[in-house]
Amino acid sequence: MKTKHLMLISGPALSIKEALSQAGFFPDYVHRSTYRVELDSAAGIYIFQVPYEETDGVLALYGEMAFFDGIADSDVPEKIIGDAMDRWLALRARIESGKPRPYSPERGDRKPSSPLRSRPVETAMNGSMVQDFADLRRLGREMDRMKTEQELNEEGLVSDPSQH
Repeated sequence: MKTKHLMLISGPALSIKEALSQAGFFPDYVHRSTYRVELDSAAGIYIFQVPYEETDGVLALYGEMAFFDGIADSDVPEKIIGDAMDRWLALRARIESGKPRPYSPERGDRKPSSPLRSRPVETAMNGSMVQDFADLRRLGREMDRMKTEQELNEEGLVSDPSQH
């Protein structure tokens, strides 16, 4: 990568791993000591790898040694390099904020969903998303408060993490 400033991140392993997951990074099982994120473009998928080291509960990410898997940095389009840097800076901001805030649909208007009434198994509509009209309205309010994919991306979150 061309811009390699502010490229060292270190801190408690658990909080950094949580932030990595929320930002779409996952451990690479081929290189074993890197976290990776896949960046899409019209030309294909570019895999951005960030080396790490974990010692005594502290994880250090070495962004200055980051690379694109199987391709020279000079062959990577500028947009992809910019996307990788944006992802890195969002990760850094999330970790430096000191208080990672997992996504919650209730946070938008600070109005929690109403608790669900307990029903006996005999009367519950098993296999249905909602039990009655009031439950349908509650679910609708929750869905209205959920963030869109674009809003999640702006915060550096991933809408649907890759399953491996």
